[in-house]
Amino acid sequence: MPYGRCVIYSFQGDGEEIVEKARAGMLPIFKKQSGFLAYGVILQEDQIVSMSAWNSETDAQSADEAAKDWVAKNVDMTPRTRVIGNFAWLEFGER
Repeated sequence: MPYGRCVIYSFQGDGEEIVEKARAGMLPIFKKQSGFLAYGVILQEDQIVSMSAWNSETDAQSADEAAKDWVAKNVDMTPRTRVIGNFAWLEFGER
């Protein structure tokens, strides 16, 4: 079963700008990481929820380290909650 990474950040400034920076900066990094399955971001008032899916725990942990580095260098966000774990279930739609 795939592993998930979910981090809830608080931020100051323009949330839409941060979301677009993440799409332009973090998404390409994740796509190059081993085991990448999916990545998405939810903007909710003064919080950003970053969610991704990975083939293994090792892949998810490596992605988390890459994300920590990118966030520290590129955006003004503070992680409030961080969860990395095995999905109890994860269903993908048909494409």
